[in-house]
Amino acid sequence: MATIGEALKFPFARFKRLFYWLWVLIPIIGLLAFSGYILRIIQAIIKGNYKEVPKFGRFWPNCVLGLYSWILGLVIGFVVSIFSILQIFGGIAGAIAYVAVTIYAALVGPIMVVQLAETEDLSKAFNVVRAHKIVFNNFSKYIIVVLQQIAVSIVLLIASIPIITLIITIPAMSYAKQYLYAGFYRDVKKKPKY
Repeated sequence: MATIGEALKFPFARFKRLFYWLWVLIPIIGLLAFSGYILRIIQAIIKGNYKEVPKFGRFWPNCVLGLYSWILGLVIGFVVSIFSILQIFGGIAGAIAYVAVTIYAALVGPIMVVQLAETEDLSKAFNVVRAHKIVFNNFSKYIIVVLQQIAVSIVLLIASIPIITLIITIPAMSYAKQYLYAGFYRDVKKKPKY
């Protein structure tokens, strides 16, 4: 299982690669390419490269993968927003359903993203049943990963108190988060319990 220390070191092993986030300054396609690159990070970790952030790679394939990531996020967001609307008409029951769906999406969504990174196939990314089993059959380990991710974010936010370092710590948080989720997925996949 990945540790907080490993997650904190991971983004900084190749310091200049933290600046790949600058692609987002190119409207739309730069953000797509960087979104795809985040999935490339997950792929590298699943394949066993958890020492350093990978190279950016080819721009257009990253854009395509980023588009898949956006579609996945939009669909998950759409489902949650439907339940948000239901709380208006459903009263307390609608509010409870909305909270439950939001928590469920927050737990299962990251594993769906990892599934997308692993397969580069939207239909496999939307395999909610598989993602559900991965999360809830390994729930105690998964909660530890979520808590580790929160701890890493707090450490990096404290490190970014001088505002100038935000350009480093924000991408580092993203890379470290992917490191922890992909590490969990990789470990669970070795000993399937889903």
